[in-house]
Amino acid sequence: MEALRATSVPSHSNIPKALHKSTFFKPKLVNLQSSPIPRWSFSSTYNKNTSRPFKVFAISSPSSSSTVSTENTPPPPEPELEDDKKNKKFDWFSECYPVMPVCDLDKKVPHGKKVLGLDIVVWWDKNENAWEVFDDACPHRLAPLSDGRIDKWGRLQCAYHGWCFNGSGHCKLIPQATPDGPPVHTFKKACVGVYPSIVQHDMVWFWPNTDPEYKDIITKKKPPFIPELDDPSFSKVFLTRDIPCGYEILIENIMDPAHVLYLHYGIFQVDQPPAVKVDREGGRPLDISVNQLDVNGFVGNHIWDNTKFVAPCVFYTYTNTTVFQSNGFAFSAATSKYSLEEKSPEKRRMVVFFLYSS
Repeated sequence: MEALRATSVPSHSNIPKALHKSTFFKPKLVNLQSSPIPRWSFSSTYNKNTSRPFKVFAISSPSSSSTVSTENTPPPPEPELEDDKKNKKFDWFSECYPVMPVCDLDKKVPHGKKVLGLDIVVWWDKNENAWEVFDDACPHRLAPLSDGRIDKWGRLQCAYHGWCFNGSGHCKLIPQATPDGPPVHTFKKACVGVYPSIVQHDMVWFWPNTDPEYKDIITKKKPPFIPELDDPSFSKVFLTRDIPCGYEILIENIMDPAHVLYLHYGIFQVDQPPAVKVDREGGRPLDISVNQLDVNGFVGNHIWDNTKFVAPCVFYTYTNTTVFQSNGFAFSAATSKYSLEEKSPEKRRMVVFFLYSS
């Protein structure tokens, strides 16, 4: 697991490095042979000029299942609508996923990564002025293109036999082919697989699907947008880290509000309700409600904050009552009778996690 952690958030030093006593099933992904190891990134942003509530966002890799339990659930939907939701399947490979932050990329060399069990290569196409994501395998002898180089014409060159590819995946040169012979480099089998990709919030994202119907997916669908990450009044810090644990245990921990007062004792100052204090941490029953729950995620709130999960890899929690809009969906946070206080009210702080499985 790869994590970007801001040093200005000392609370995360208390997170245990590994949990060994719980067993979780592997994610069931099509044509994947290896056990996925989640990768996550997180950045911390600060705004010194405003005094607003604390926000946390998380982006995670896919899981085979998700469960949300609550005491106060909304009325059940109509039977026919419920049947439609049950029959609707989520296509994991039609969604976009984070690959790595731009600050960790060097434009002079290709970078190999494994995401969702796929070996990919990320490289800078100076001709298109964009980051490209390819299959990390030359179509000639399947040599890793991440072991290659960027030639002086800005093409991705295989280190094995020197085949060169442009940003569209087309082979532009086979050095061993005779100039007066057939143009073998133009054959379809000489092309390398290209994944649609985009840079958003200084992070490279990609769709793990090389089907032609996804060629222009970027014009129809983009990663979830978080305005604060592009706000120049904020400063950002990225850190990267590999963590060898399963996706299930990590996403469960992020979405579990009951452990915060205990595992992260002393980090958050929470207003206590007028009730008998049973321990020093101030644990109490959680008043959780889910306002929306379907195959695309859920929206809910509890005690001091509101949360939203957008499948497959976006989770954030916030405490303010302003309207937050993401991918065209806007809603207003409910006001809670309890509040989450910031250690430093003069600063606005946000922690953002980007998680993905290798």
